[in-house]
Amino acid sequence: MIQILQVIIIIAVILLLLYLGLLLYKIYSKNITKIKTPTGISSLEEITLGDLKQWIFIRSTNQKNPILLFVHGGPGSPLLGMSSSRKYDKELIKHFTVVHWDQRGAGKSYNRKIPIESINLESYVKDCIELIDYLCRRFSTPKVFLVGHSGGTLIGIKTAYRYPDKILAYVGVSQIINDYEQNRIAYEFIVKEAEKSGESKRLAAIKKIGPPPFESPMTFNKIGSQIGHYGGFLGNNSFKQKLKMVLLMFNFVTSPEYSLKEGFRSFIARDYFFTTNALWEEMQAVDITTEIQSINVPIYFFEGKYDMTTPTVLVEKFYDNLEAKKGKNLIIFENSGHLPMFEENELYQDILINIVLKDIEKFND
Repeated sequence: MIQILQVIIIIAVILLLLYLGLLLYKIYSKNITKIKTPTGISSLEEITLGDLKQWIFIRSTNQKNPILLFVHGGPGSPLLGMSSSRKYDKELIKHFTVVHWDQRGAGKSYNRKIPIESINLESYVKDCIELIDYLCRRFSTPKVFLVGHSGGTLIGIKTAYRYPDKILAYVGVSQIINDYEQNRIAYEFIVKEAEKSGESKRLAAIKKIGPPPFESPMTFNKIGSQIGHYGGFLGNNSFKQKLKMVLLMFNFVTSPEYSLKEGFRSFIARDYFFTTNALWEEMQAVDITTEIQSINVPIYFFEGKYDMTTPTVLVEKFYDNLEAKKGKNLIIFENSGHLPMFEENELYQDILINIVLKDIEKFND
């Protein structure tokens, strides 16, 4: 009995030390990334969008910089959103007022009481438009830069298409075009790779799932793990890069912007499954080519060469057929898969600053 009590005490002490360590790290991280310029801003705010409380995180060394609104992916997965912004937006905040938004049902904006029927693409687009209006009023500016990643590109491109008078430029990173087609291409890719590698057990597991349409997010995640195994998620599939990916996910827990409860909830992807389950049937029917053939804003696509989650080949076809009177540009990240802003972060920031921003400045002169 005494030994059991001693074990319990030791475990309790270890957990307490881990908890205190995380709190101290959050304070340290916040202090070393503090905005020190007199015109700067670093503000975590709860606002109302679509009658729901949602969270945004605003950072810039100069509030007069143009606004860059980042729409995270998933849906419901703010992996490269506010939880990692202090590390991955270091140069961007010198040139933009960067705004990260945890969408309804995701990250800090998760609430299990959110009506499931309100989790749909139309609601997300309306939230996005409402947020843009709020930011334009708040910072006395007529337009914003809009950047979407993966699932967020559906919200982003639909918003830019409907609301061009409020958008300086749209950037789609790992753009979704046609959900069924991207899953079909990805499935054929992993079958081919499994056959080529001679991994018969893995091939049997893939064929047991079968080709799309996939019945649920859980089924798709099984396919996603195979895509990752064969190098279709990260451009560099080394152990070191995979470890960095785990640490990226751990940002949910260590971020000063997230409570430990919020961070752990996102780390185990509760928000991802909450929103993706609600959106699954709608996502299966997505085909941007039937909705958008022309667009009235400058448009950029950032695509990873090795991305088989949202295969670049579909974006290339869409890009070739898209009429963009104000200009279009397709940029391939040669060493990336699905996460160019993580895998080639310096290049990602450099292109936004020295190509996208400068293009728009020239266009407006």
